[in-house]
Amino acid sequence: MRKLILLPVLAALLLAAPSALAATKTVSITKSGFVPNAVTIDQGDSITWTNSDDRNRQPVSQSAGFAAPILKPGETFTFTFKSEGTFTVRDALVANQASRVTVTKAAPVGSPSLAASRRTLIYGGSVVLTGKVPNGQAGEKVTLRAEVLTPAGTRQTSAVSEANTTADGAFRFVHVPTAQTTYTVAWQATPATPMASDSLTVTVAPRIGLGVVRKLVGRRVVLSTKATSAISYRGHSVLVQRRTRFGEWVSVKRVVLRGGPFATRTTVRLPKGLSRIRVLMPKSQAGTGYVAGVSRTLLIVR
Repeated sequence: MRKLILLPVLAALLLAAPSALAATKTVSITKSGFVPNAVTIDQGDSITWTNSDDRNRQPVSQSAGFAAPILKPGETFTFTFKSEGTFTVRDALVANQASRVTVTKAAPVGSPSLAASRRTLIYGGSVVLTGKVPNGQAGEKVTLRAEVLTPAGTRQTSAVSEANTTADGAFRFVHVPTAQTTYTVAWQATPATPMASDSLTVTVAPRIGLGVVRKLVGRRVVLSTKATSAISYRGHSVLVQRRTRFGEWVSVKRVVLRGGPFATRTTVRLPKGLSRIRVLMPKSQAGTGYVAGVSRTLLIVR
């Protein structure tokens, strides 16, 4: 009879196990705002806000779908984030105070977690990849694998780096992707059980340069521009754009690039007064493995 009683108890414990893995982070609401004002958690984790000010506060988030009751000094409110994404949390009682909560997709039980410092970058930039192994142990070997989308449209996979975990099973990699790259982290949970994280894709935009060579009469301006990535852009085109007073970007000229290390020069005629100018390379011209690229914005007075 005792065995029959123990079986339902054991089943209940097994069903409760995943929720026991959830964590709770704390955020203080002070006179100066939310501390910390940016928090990253796993899907299913919670955040507890504490009113550390001497007046009433009320954290709310339209994107996450919650509104806390008004918190008197010292009171707390806890919310569980069940969906992945980035959410803005504001104080409904104090203007211009907000924080950001990033919820990453929960890794399968027994797999390493993996997060990126950014998901899109300009060619030549680096991305920081961080995560933890489930056992939380230091000295665990993890391998970063990268699958690069090549100009031919194929995918090339390789192990790019190895590292040992630090305290709490944390690891960190810094990598410079040359084109769209999908990352995973492999960890040998046991000699017979390799585990891999969920995949994470980082996109890359060409680096677009823009400069003023000289100003000519008649409100004409000679500009120089170039595009740089792991492929040649000789014969590809970019668009010189001007921002209107309504905030829209309109194309004023299409420029075919020379390619190579040299910038391409072009002359445009601008309206009288201040113009905001940029150069855009559409995705159709950026090439396989790249997203659209855009230059810095120049302010030119004519």
